Amino acid sequence: MVHICANTQHGGYMDKWTEFKTAYRLAKFGTLSATAEDLGIHRSTVMRQIDVLEESLGVKLFQRNDKGYIPTEAGLEVMRLGEITDVQLTQFANKAKSKEDVLEGTLKVTCINELAQLIFPAITKYQALYPQVKFEIIGDIRKYDLEYGEADLAIRTGEKPNTLDNIVIPFMKIELVLCAHQKYIDMHGLPTPENFNKHKFVANSERLAHIPWNEWIHNHALAENISVSSTSQQILNYALQTGAGIGVTTKEAVQNNNQLQVLETDQHWEVNTWILVHRDIINIPKVRKFIDLLKLEEPSYMDFN
Repeated sequence: MVHICANTQHGGYMDKWTEFKTAYRLAKFGTLSATAEDLGIHRSTVMRQIDVLEESLGVKLFQRNDKGYIPTEAGLEVMRLGEITDVQLTQFANKAKSKEDVLEGTLKVTCINELAQLIFPAITKYQALYPQVKFEIIGDIRKYDLEYGEADLAIRTGEKPNTLDNIVIPFMKIELVLCAHQKYIDMHGLPTPENFNKHKFVANSERLAHIPWNEWIHNHALAENISVSSTSQQILNYALQTGAGIGVTTKEAVQNNNQLQVLETDQHWEVNTWILVHRDIINIPKVRKFIDLLKLEEPSYMDFN
């Protein structure tokens, strides 16, 4: 018996995987035409791949005659190895699919901290349905690479992301309003468009074009009247809630807090949010079902000063 083994000097024969598969099919079918049709390639490609593999192995795998390609002893071993590999790959595929069907493991979601509360209603429903799935929430501002498996899906804000390998799904549209806490109104009176320049504001200290409501504050408030500035949205929300100044939050936040009062402006601010998922994993059942639950969610309370 001829034994075909891996060449350990140059990383084995894994770079000849395609050629091995072609040889296995040719040993099984016996003709170039049948093999080419099965693999969806041209007859000449089959011949070339067999020549390359025989040269690499240093053995003849087939005898050519008018009846087709007859496997030699080495060719029969290739066929045996191919059959074993086929069975093992089928078993692996069935096992992997079975594991996905029971919905277990971990789902990694990346989003900025302020968006995390948007996804927890869906997470709660999901885990009630599929308790064996755990969630890992990556809550910092770095944009994790979905194509490298750093996260299964991402929640992003702003303009629609433009990435070739990711599927972008509209999530929520969040309306923002200018408002003041009742504590502030009790101390300083009700702010109106006519007297905004006499009132205190809280604002993000970074002036970024993609945060138009923050630019509006910087453009309409005197510099000395911005009483609190920070790059932390959470800190700005604390400032708004304690009456340190006028600020921007979501319409839902105001509806959920009767101490907050919307102030009239000529502006309409919205934040678009998006679900990003890599095209290779969107149809994995545990990912697909979570996306379906996310899409059913209505906009909820979110602090987004």
